[in-house]
Amino acid sequence: LIQHIVPIKPPHVKDDDKPVEPTLYLTKKEMKRQRKLRRQEKQRELQDLQAAGLAQAPEPRLTLQNFIRVLGDQAFVDPSQMEQKVMGQMEARQRAHLERNEAAKLTKEQRAAKLARKLHEDTAKTGVHVALFYVKDLSHPYHRTKVDLNAQQNNITGGVLECEV
Repeated sequence: LIQHIVPIKPPHVKDDDKPVEPTLYLTKKEMKRQRKLRRQEKQRELQDLQAAGLAQAPEPRLTLQNFIRVLGDQAFVDPSQMEQKVMGQMEARQRAHLERNEAAKLTKEQRAAKLARKLHEDTAKTGVHVALFYVKDLSHPYHRTKVDLNAQQNNITGGVLECEV
């Protein structure tokens, strides 16, 4: 006589719950490969659009080192004008770069909010740190103000216990 055990579900699992499949994490090498393939596909699509005439081909990226090779005979006909064109293109790229940086830059309020959020997340993750300080004399208003400002600037909370010894 063989007796088979009837499987019993744990109390925290409901009847309609489906087993959760573990997420598959890619290795660093696999992530690099996926990124490379995505970028290649995007570039291929762009080249196809350009070949079909639906998208305009980008202007060649000129630098002082490559402009004679890229422009060929034009560079020899009027080198000064071509050099000015190259310099203009380089300045335009630099300006576009700085404008993108400025657009992405956070305002003063956003920076403060981000810092506060990060501090809040940090305390939630690591817990609260406690420190105890002994100060001989805190009766002078200058010292009190200094301690108060320091606490506000560093988001420190706490209390003061004054005792006469």
